[in-house]
Amino acid sequence: MNKKQYIYNFFKKHPNKVVQLKEIDSAVKEDYFADNGSYDIYVNRQPRQLVKMGYIDELGGYIERPSRGKFKFIKGKKKKVPKNPFSSKVKKTIKIRDGYKCQMCGVPETTDNTLAIDHIIPEDSGGKGVLTNGITLCTTCNNIKKNLNVTTFGKNLFKKYLALSITNKDTKAVSFLKELLQVYDKHKFN
Repeated sequence: MNKKQYIYNFFKKHPNKVVQLKEIDSAVKEDYFADNGSYDIYVNRQPRQLVKMGYIDELGGYIERPSRGKFKFIKGKKKKVPKNPFSSKVKKTIKIRDGYKCQMCGVPETTDNTLAIDHIIPEDSGGKGVLTNGITLCTTCNNIKKNLNVTTFGKNLFKKYLALSITNKDTKAVSFLKELLQVYDKHKFN
């Protein structure tokens, strides 16, 4: 049996159960040792790679990652979330509403710098291509935000502004941003 098969076997034995990476690592190494007399099997990155694969024929299902360091095997095909892009009309309306400026850094749209319209709630999380769910972003800010939800992106953005405010010795902004970041912690937003 090849090494990958040991990882597949672990997930087959634990369908629909959220398991931590260290639990997977320990169980797979013990199974490998029982068959081969050696713990020489590397597990750490394998579950993360399996998440990226989507449907896995050998398992008859897919692996998802409900949170950092945790994995879950689900039998059957993954339900696809239908994409919901913005229409040209809605994109134009969002740009007008946002004053043709990136709503994160303020850079204006120019012939050399076309701004993008992005979903505030990502499409993968059910976000719709509607006016109220759109935001104008430059390429840099859009790449930073990519696949982050509103709270995660906001917290990361405020951390950057806090660092900048500390550098600029703007004590009023530092105080405000520290208080704002405490609200994220209070509500357990990552």
